[in-house]
Amino acid sequence: MSDFLPEGIIINILKRLPVKLLICCMCVSRSWYTLITSPDFISTHLNFALASNEGPPLLLLRRCCIRKIERYELYCDNVSFDRHFTLEFPFRSINPFFTIIGSCNGLLCLSDDRLFYMNTIIIWNPCIKKSVLLPEPNLVYNSYGSFMQSLGFGFDPIAKDYKVVRITYTDFDRRLPQIELYRLSMGVWEDITHLALKYIIHNRSRQAYINGATHWIARYVDGNDLILVFDMCAEVFREMILPGNLAKDDSPRNKELMIYRESLALVSCDVAGVEHDFCVWVMKEYGVVESWTKQFNINFHDFGGGFIKPLWVRKDGELLLVPKDGCLVSCDSNGARVNNLGLSGTSSEEYLRSVYVDSYMKSVVLLEKGPDFNDAVTFSKLPSLQSDDCGSDGSCGSHYRHSHEVNQSVRQDNRFHA
Repeated sequence: MSDFLPEGIIINILKRLPVKLLICCMCVSRSWYTLITSPDFISTHLNFALASNEGPPLLLLRRCCIRKIERYELYCDNVSFDRHFTLEFPFRSINPFFTIIGSCNGLLCLSDDRLFYMNTIIIWNPCIKKSVLLPEPNLVYNSYGSFMQSLGFGFDPIAKDYKVVRITYTDFDRRLPQIELYRLSMGVWEDITHLALKYIIHNRSRQAYINGATHWIARYVDGNDLILVFDMCAEVFREMILPGNLAKDDSPRNKELMIYRESLALVSCDVAGVEHDFCVWVMKEYGVVESWTKQFNINFHDFGGGFIKPLWVRKDGELLLVPKDGCLVSCDSNGARVNNLGLSGTSSEEYLRSVYVDSYMKSVVLLEKGPDFNDAVTFSKLPSLQSDDCGSDGSCGSHYRHSHEVNQSVRQDNRFHA
């Protein structure tokens, strides 16, 4: 019957289908397969999903459970925090867990660099089980020696292309960083070091992608903090001023960028001062410094002190946290109401640092790569902890550079926080 329907009507029907059902529709006929896997339809399906906002938004939760198994789950950002789906994680790492660079339009960007720099960067769509293993970057330990890297991931809405920017530091005091840009449409790294600025991105600084740009917490060479922005469309860097006095705050205050109700948000954590608090700022109007608004403060003592990691600002304004016992909690804007979400964990440092939350939406991006996509990554293609390059004592050769050694000289500097 589909042969008698105009293509426009078919597209109008198919764009409303959830990902799982849409994948099934690929088997209806060759013409439907060609239509559904076309870049134009994938873009149409994505744009409809972005505009419809049907149901509660989804949050991605990653935890590293026993035996270094990474668990990826989707939860509904509603009052009961219902589990929506458990994702099959097909990769393994020589490290305790992958670094999640960011989430964008159903894609996750992962980097295998937590302790050992493996030069493994993956773009992965878990809903359709397709992934891209990026080629080895130009700057690696074998040829350059010690370095530290920061990564950003996002979407160029003009070129309709996904991009990864890699910033590597080999000399923090005297040299500008080397910068490389990967475009999914091209499949190669391009050197754009001529755009480098004298900023140092905080070690393990979490990126925030919004308005076609990636954002990190960084620091001027002279010591003041700022937000460093990379525009995915124009492919240029720019800077953004932090709220209040945070730019000149010399206390060991950790800063994390997140997204709250489609606005840039900053979670500032006083880890050693007398206040022992979290402070959440929201930029009400993007790019307007004067629109930074302090949303709320939460005191550490409400959770008994100790390790507390802010994870995400929920749509209702509550803050997701993981305290030192490893459970997941949600608290209101003044800390008066703390809700244990029923997800237990452990108090081990490895587990606590593995917990990660980000927004997520299902999509069929990467479906156009086809069933025989050569760059798809499988579980067996990535090195395991028993790699031949590792000695019996667990140490590795020069190809697997330990990032602890790279950062040892700056570990006491609050510019670089794990």
